[in-house]
Amino acid sequence: MKSSFAPALILFICLLLVTAPAFTQVGINTTNPRTTLEVAGNAEITGSLSIGNYDPLADGEASTFLIQDENDNEEIKTLDVSNPTGAALAYVQEYIITNPDQDWVRDFDTGVDASEFVLITISSYFDLELNTSSSSGAEDNSSLPYTATFISGGTWHIIADYPMVANLDPSATGTWTISTLIFSKDLSKQLGSIDIPMLNSTTGSAVTPILD
Repeated sequence: MKSSFAPALILFICLLLVTAPAFTQVGINTTNPRTTLEVAGNAEITGSLSIGNYDPLADGEASTFLIQDENDNEEIKTLDVSNPTGAALAYVQEYIITNPDQDWVRDFDTGVDASEFVLITISSYFDLELNTSSSSGAEDNSSLPYTATFISGGTWHIIADYPMVANLDPSATGTWTISTLIFSKDLSKQLGSIDIPMLNSTTGSAVTPILD
């Protein structure tokens, strides 16, 4: 009497080979994987992890960064840059400062914590016509807007001015529009400060470059 076990085993293997391509999604701790491989829980990789090339983002698609949790070095979390209220690599903030003293903003406190963030101005403009001077020949002069940031009392402050000029109409209400870029120190490399002794000279050079 011939055994039917071998043919049955061969048939079972053939069925697996035929049906396996249909099951292209694998889930661990989940019965409904949403992609090729989904792990519902913690994962630990002791070997190398290779990541292939991805197609460029199309219009309407959002990018996501993976960052290490500062409170738990063993955890990785996603950074959704499309979320305006979540953490980000950098923030763009526009300040509209209305009715300063003429065109002069001597000290505006942004309240941004200088120990947590770096704040710089990237553009600025004033909306009123300015008058250089009534002196002869002064109508040919010009003045560039001066904006800068500085730290005082642990927070970032802004100064804005058109040097040596003022509002053509001193009673007019002017407005500064200042755009700033704010970096999180947790998500950017901090190189610290370098003292540069100029030795009463107008030129100088770094002993070693900051970045090589």
